[in-house]
Order: sequence, then structure tokens, then C-alpha cells
Amino acid sequence: PAARTQTTTAGRMGCFGVVKSCMDLLIRMVGPLFVCIALTIIGSVIYVHFSEILPYHVGSLTSPVGSIHVLWSLFIIFNIGYNYSMTIFTPPGSPPPSEVPLEEIQEAHSNDVRKGGNFSRYCKTCKAHKPPRTHHCHICKACVLRMDHHCPWMANCVGFQNHRFFYLFLLYVWIGTLYVAILGVEPVWESESRSRHPSSSPADRLSLLMAFVLSLSVWLAISLMLAWHTYLVVSGQTTIEFYYNTTQSRLAHNKGTVYHNPYNLGRARNWQNFFGASRYYLQWALPSSRLPP
Repeated sequence: PAARTQTTTAGRMGCFGVVKSCMDLLIRMVGPLFVCIALTIIGSVIYVHFSEILPYHVGSLTSPVGSIHVLWSLFIIFNIGYNYSMTIFTPPGSPPPSEVPLEEIQEAHSNDVRKGGNFSRYCKTCKAHKPPRTHHCHICKACVLRMDHHCPWMANCVGFQNHRFFYLFLLYVWIGTLYVAILGVEPVWESESRSRHPSSSPADRLSLLMAFVLSLSVWLAISLMLAWHTYLVVSGQTTIEFYYNTTQSRLAHNKGTVYHNPYNLGRARNWQNFFGASRYYLQWALPSSRLPP
């Protein structure tokens, strides 16, 4: 019976491993498709914004008011495109070669397992040392420094070197979609009621409505993601570490003690460690290719 149980368990684990590998391969393959979908959505909203929404409010785009809106729109679009491309093409960060002998790393891993420790310093897949806050991405098949998550919309992992670009991408998408949604309320309402544009074509009305609905929907979704990642930044943790810290806090509470995240240095220091020191106010939000601190 014991041998049969072990065989059944091994069979289940083998099936789970095959399914997991297939899902990882699927996510890795659809990544470029998700990027194309995202670029198509962004491009469509930008087109409607300049061809329908802005002319409705300012008339001529070359007028003084129109020029201000155009410059502001181009600033947002540039930052969205820049941070999106930097998130995609910037490697998330891989650990440097370790000078610690492999035998010592494996022994430390065995000790962690015996003690019930978490986040071992040894990666069984890469067969290499893992620095603190490093995790193995089974989709990218590599260890990632300060890994937050694998994002299919970026076709890349979000980690130490590109997390800042990912955050700024969320921020500017949040600003841009809110801007388009606010400006789009009146023309969409007028277009649907046909009180101001009775001769507008069904295609124009549909494009206005779709741009407004997409902008509002994306804004609502991005609001949650931006709030979540802002909390992670100011608390000095990643998404993976959040779940670990939550578990450790609960265990410490059950023991009558308090668990402290060793990487939480306070909101101001955490923010500075994430974006780097800024000489000017809001400099952290401007495009930059400098490496993380």
C-alpha cells in the first residue's frame, strides 16, 4: 500500500509538472501577442483623442488652448511609450556569479529545508546561489533580482532593474486614461443624443463610445494596480514578499511577538531606494535610463 501510494503521488506530481510546463510555455508564447493588443488599444485611443475628442473641445489644435492640450497629450503619450518599452526591453536583473562554493550553497539549502526556512539561497533549477530577494521565474526560466511578478502584458518579468519603469507606466496610463475619459464625457453624451452632431456618422459615434469605455475601464483597473504597487514601494516589499511577510506576521502574532520586514526603512527611504535620490521635486517621474540605486 505504501509503495502504491508513493507511485500514485509521483504520478500526480508528474502530471502536474507537465501541465505547469505547458502553461508556462503558453504564457511565454502569448506575451508578444499581449504586447500587440496593448499597443493597438493605446494607439486606437490616441487616434480618437486627437481626431474626435480634442477638436470637440478646442476646435483647432493649433489654437492657444489647443496647443496646450496637444503638448500635454504628447507628454503623456511619450512617457507611456517610453516606460512601456523600457519595461519590455530592460532585463529585470539577474544575480551575479557567486564566489561561494556550490557545496556550501547546497548545504545551506539543506539546512533551510530541515529548519522549515523559506526563500532558500540555492536555486535548484539554475543550480546556483540566489542573493537575498531573488526568486526563480519558471516562465522566463531564470533567477530574477527582487522579482515582483511575471507580466504577460510586458512579455517580461518585473524585477530590480525595470520595476521603476513598470510603476511609471502604470502612473502615466492612469493619468492618460483619466484625462481622455474626462474629456470624452461630453462629446460621447452629445454624440449619443445627436443634439449637437445630428449628422455624425455611426462609425464616429462608435469610435467615441469605444474610446471612452476603454479609457474608463482601463483607468479603473489601473487604479487598483497603481494603488497596490504604491503600497508595495512605500512599504519596501514586492508582491512575492508581501505574501511571505503576511505569513510571518501571522505566525509572529500567534507567538505573541511582532514581525518586522527587514527591508522596510520607512516610507521616504523606501521611495528613495526605489527611484533613487532626486535633486528636484517630481524628478522621479521624468524619463530616465539610469540604473536603480
